[in-house]
Amino acid sequence: MCLKKKVLYIDSDNDLRQKVKKAFNKNNTYECYLCDSGISGMEMIKKVEPDIVVVDYFLPDFTGEEFYIKFISENKNSNLEGIPFIALTGNGNVDRSHLYNLGFSAILKKPFSESEIFEFVEDSLIAHRVKMEEIQFWETIRESKDFLERVVENNIDAIVTTDKKGVITYCNRAFEDLTGYSFDEIVNKKVNFLLINNSEEMLKIYETLKHKNRIVNYKTRLIKKTGYSGQVILSVSRMRDSSGEVVGALGIIRDDTGHLKTVNSSDDSEKLAAIVETAIAVNHAINNPLVPILGNAQFLLQDKNISDENVRKRLRVIVKNALKIKEITHKLAHISHPVTVEYFKGTRMLDIEKSL
Repeated sequence: MCLKKKVLYIDSDNDLRQKVKKAFNKNNTYECYLCDSGISGMEMIKKVEPDIVVVDYFLPDFTGEEFYIKFISENKNSNLEGIPFIALTGNGNVDRSHLYNLGFSAILKKPFSESEIFEFVEDSLIAHRVKMEEIQFWETIRESKDFLERVVENNIDAIVTTDKKGVITYCNRAFEDLTGYSFDEIVNKKVNFLLINNSEEMLKIYETLKHKNRIVNYKTRLIKKTGYSGQVILSVSRMRDSSGEVVGALGIIRDDTGHLKTVNSSDDSEKLAAIVETAIAVNHAINNPLVPILGNAQFLLQDKNISDENVRKRLRVIVKNALKIKEITHKLAHISHPVTVEYFKGTRMLDIEKSL
């Protein structure tokens, strides 16, 4: 059964009140409440929580402006705050632009017919719903943007973006830690000054990207602020805008220095290198789908419209296990000496904790 929309009409003119009541009583999707003063109107708002309020600008005890300001001040941050208001005017002495700036959704001039008031309220409710949906949309976009920024900024991997000319446009905190350069020192500089072979290597990377969408696990050496060059593993992908045009590149960098120091024999070195490369590939392969899963689950948990505790409990389980997977893949990519244990007769498996 569809809930009826509640209309509150506040006007000292009894003839108009009855006209409005008659207009809305013809339609069984509305309930109409009538008040003849600002004080009774304020009490009725709290009692019935209307979907829309129509208030005459010239009431016996308030002007429409005073009534609206009083309502807003008394109901700030409450569930009543978003109710749309229509102001009724009977002459040309009201500053319409001022009322709109104040927060009124619409303004209707008296006198009016039954059909006019009904259609005006209908249109105002539709416009208000569209406005609220747009506000919710942009709020969702903002929350998603903030969340993704936090994910990128707190990522354990160094992340850097460049424009089509190779000029750095962004780097995260892990990139600052890895290179020793601050955000301000690195942004707007050509990325090739960080590479050991400078322009030659940069050209090689960009030539590869012309034929492929991404480069995975590319080994190179990165020049840090101290002048020391460290071995890193680089994955690069082309960034595109909403129309599909390439606008730059996204680089994910992992420090690979020292991973092989604890291995003495060449066989063990090759074995460890293979394990590390596999581990990093697994890490990236799992993290790519894991980030949106984790992000969407956390975003849904923040949605106040999801009140079913059963659903929220399941979402918390998803978040908990996604974080556990993320922790395991992080450890897997930081193996320094592989240690295996017997898993089943004739089969051994890597002990991640002992291999760190």
